[in-house]
Amino acid sequence: MNTNTKDKKEYLNLATYAFHKPKTLERARAFDKLLEFSKAYGHYENEKLTSMLIDSHFRGYWGDKNVKISGIGYVASYPEYRGNGAIRQLMTESLREDYEEGTIFSYLAPFSYGFYEKFGYHYAFNQKHYKIPAQNFPKGQRTKGEISREKFEFEAEMSNEKTVSKSSEIFKVLTDIHQKAYNQGSLVRSEELWSYFFIHKSQPHVAIYRENGKALGYLLYEFSEMTFVIRELITLTDEAKQALYRFISSHAGSFSEIAWQAPADTLLEEEMIEPQRAEIKLVPYMQARIVNLKEFLKVNGQPNFSVQITDDIIAENNMTIGEGKAEKMTIGQFTTKILKENQAILREYF
Repeated sequence: MNTNTKDKKEYLNLATYAFHKPKTLERARAFDKLLEFSKAYGHYENEKLTSMLIDSHFRGYWGDKNVKISGIGYVASYPEYRGNGAIRQLMTESLREDYEEGTIFSYLAPFSYGFYEKFGYHYAFNQKHYKIPAQNFPKGQRTKGEISREKFEFEAEMSNEKTVSKSSEIFKVLTDIHQKAYNQGSLVRSEELWSYFFIHKSQPHVAIYRENGKALGYLLYEFSEMTFVIRELITLTDEAKQALYRFISSHAGSFSEIAWQAPADTLLEEEMIEPQRAEIKLVPYMQARIVNLKEFLKVNGQPNFSVQITDDIIAENNMTIGEGKAEKMTIGQFTTKILKENQAILREYF
């Protein structure tokens, strides 16, 4: 995105004000990185930015294809301008442009589910939150492979050097594991996204499990006082899972609790000896909507049911599809039904 320095500063000022975030150099760098693969939409009055949203452009897994996905975030207005219709205008404009670009899905983490239903979104994804006494985390097993702790090179990423940093090599390993895991509905991780989420936005520790030199699992994790925080855990074999469990549980003497905001299909409790000691919550998370229904049908094919779809924002999506007696649904309700039937998950949290 080509946003000049003045505009970037205005957007960052509004975002930090609206979401109560301190203005730091690291946050400014992360925001600049976000704008490299996103478009900022702004509403101005008297040449002053009053409202904004950021529409990020991703690729996502659907079946055996990679499809266009948008992610809406940083939806905000200064308090004296709230309720003036600017957000409705920006949401409508961004969805229209995404439609014209053939975007299939749009995701957002709502402050109000009811508000975004006005724009065709519907509650679609959950997260599973675990808080486990460290001594009760699954102990895992010793395996024939080995675990190496790696480190993203934050300073190398901040420099203008053209050499390939060690971070790029780590990203390649993680990408290979990530794309082999079950990812229906999740994002394709480009190096740009790895860098944004795990260097600019946060800097987690990395542990990679290998057997005979082949990477078969990884763990991204952080420390928060006495809590060991799992950011992401993906394994391709049971041996990789057991080894990384063992690695995590080896920290039990240093931490009182292990926390994980996991994909909704995670069943960690089934691996625990004393699952009743864990605090486990299924937490409502993202909303979603199909943006360009015709493009979705090209990729997915017709549904195995008949539906009359209504879309108050994108009129081109108003149609009846499938065979048999049609059930009436909003575009968001249809999206949620499709995502659930296809067992879609969302690994990312934003």
